[in-house]
Amino acid sequence: MSSMEQWQAVLFTVLVAAAVAGRAADEPTAAGVAGSSNTPAAAAQTSGVPAVAVPREGLNQTARAGTTLPVAPMVRVADAAGNPVPNVPVHFRVVDGGGTITGAETVTDARGRARVGSWTLGPTRGHQRLAVSAPGLTEAVISAFALVEGARLDAVDSTDRQMAPPGTALTRAPSVQVLDADNRPVPGVTVSFAAGQGGRLERGSNVSNAQGIASPGAWTLGPGGGEQTLTASAEGFTTVQLDATALPTGAPTLVRDVFMRNVFEVWDIQFAPGGVMLYTERGRGLKVRMPGGATRTLFAPPDLTSASNSGMLGITLDPNFSSNRRLYVYMASSAGGVPNNHVVRLRVKPDWTGVDSRKDIVTGIPFQTKRFQEGQHSGGALAFDAGGYLLVSTGDNLTGPIPQSLRSLGGKVLRVDTEGRPAPDNQAPAAADPRIWVRGLRNPQGLAIQPGTGRAYLIEHGPFNNDEVTPLRSGNGGWDPRPRPLGSPDARCPNGVQLSYCGDDGGTDMTDTGLYPDALRPAWRSGPTALGTAGGGFVNAAAWKDWRGALIIGQLSGRRLLVLQLTANGNAVRSATPLLQEWGVRLRTVAQGPDGALYVATSSNGNDNDVRTEIWRLRPQ
Repeated sequence: MSSMEQWQAVLFTVLVAAAVAGRAADEPTAAGVAGSSNTPAAAAQTSGVPAVAVPREGLNQTARAGTTLPVAPMVRVADAAGNPVPNVPVHFRVVDGGGTITGAETVTDARGRARVGSWTLGPTRGHQRLAVSAPGLTEAVISAFALVEGARLDAVDSTDRQMAPPGTALTRAPSVQVLDADNRPVPGVTVSFAAGQGGRLERGSNVSNAQGIASPGAWTLGPGGGEQTLTASAEGFTTVQLDATALPTGAPTLVRDVFMRNVFEVWDIQFAPGGVMLYTERGRGLKVRMPGGATRTLFAPPDLTSASNSGMLGITLDPNFSSNRRLYVYMASSAGGVPNNHVVRLRVKPDWTGVDSRKDIVTGIPFQTKRFQEGQHSGGALAFDAGGYLLVSTGDNLTGPIPQSLRSLGGKVLRVDTEGRPAPDNQAPAAADPRIWVRGLRNPQGLAIQPGTGRAYLIEHGPFNNDEVTPLRSGNGGWDPRPRPLGSPDARCPNGVQLSYCGDDGGTDMTDTGLYPDALRPAWRSGPTALGTAGGGFVNAAAWKDWRGALIIGQLSGRRLLVLQLTANGNAVRSATPLLQEWGVRLRTVAQGPDGALYVATSSNGNDNDVRTEIWRLRPQ
């Protein structure tokens, strides 16, 4: 007989004896013992004579090997009638596991109870046992289970944090891997699963396979919205929780994959005919990924300057790309000695090995050069509108006069043709640079064109509060971070502090309708907290179901995507649904691919050029 079988036999004997002795009672009782006389004389003969020691507290605990159990085990000594017997010597000793105890020798108290001082488990994973003996009584055994540091259940990444409407089965069956302390798979372990929030599982337990993988099969989400959870547990291994998001009814089921690894601060993504992906890495230039997966650098000129919010930023294709192979990038350039931002037109070689015919069609967009502020607030988004004109969003450089200046190109949306000349219907104010279409902006890093209507939307970072998404027309965005009264040596910001730039005092909205009653009204605001809303794009594939036509925006400090379903006139948002927030990753921008999936650029925590980031793919089902 194995030691485990011996232990089980002893425990069975103890439990039977406990049942016979009426072990459920903690107080004296007149209950008799089956098979014995119940006469007063028989009770008198056995009263006060120890008959059994029953473990009562601290049973079957689980703790890390080498640690002290939170509850010190205790036994109760009773006579044949189940009455407590005081003053009985009790001895505790470690049977196996190599643990240590204190207070091994004790006596029962007035209620027949005796407790060991403490039990510190030994270094071995698995069942460890403590024997309890008293004169003339069968020895009782108390068991605990020791966890070795690192023995755990891990969620299988591709099956965790999935998304589907309530009452819908997730696309991938949730799975966990059983791992030992050396990170090796453990087969043959029974894993129990429990779904919360009313969810249903195909089965409640599963035994891990040769790779240590166990799954409950299909997980059908419960009826409520928001986060739902599934817990996986196995004796001797730390428990793990898998999460899922129940999306609004009518939304698609979504599957997330990592499409590209080892990219570096991807700022923008565009797709060319044939499934070719173009993307910019802020500090490294313009890159291309071919449909087969090969990548190469197309454009990384020596004048590329990268700092903070500046570098190789936005990218867009010419409306006639198929015939002229032209594309446009927004980049910071050191050409001429002083950095400034340029819009550069390029032509891609037919074999995608590089570019030629560079022409800087817009130059002189301001670049912040102050120490500790280098490259701040450069904007940098590009898009062609329905009329075939190129829209260029630029930032205010953290400089008070720039957004409302009629001559500076910063803090604006410029609208130009493919040669950089002003669109004829820009309606720029008198004395303004004619390329200006919208002025009064802070740090707009996103532009998106609505399918069908061709309407342009601006996505803009807010000053601690109220990021904004705004439908565009010629006009004023309402951002003016200059102190008041204008031109006064005593001018102050709204918080009363005397500064030259009031954009970060936390008391100013970007769209200041008090100062500019005719300012463009945003369709969406983030509210009291800015969430680092950067880029975005519309989805229009049928697989997006009720979300078809939604604007999806990336948020950096918010660490999520936000699905904005617009009203029929496009001037307001009727529903806003967060996505991917469970990952806790900064998400910069999105682009819909030719397959209808959404491609999402992640960002490092510090906008670092040398930290590896990823491009995710979000596929609607």
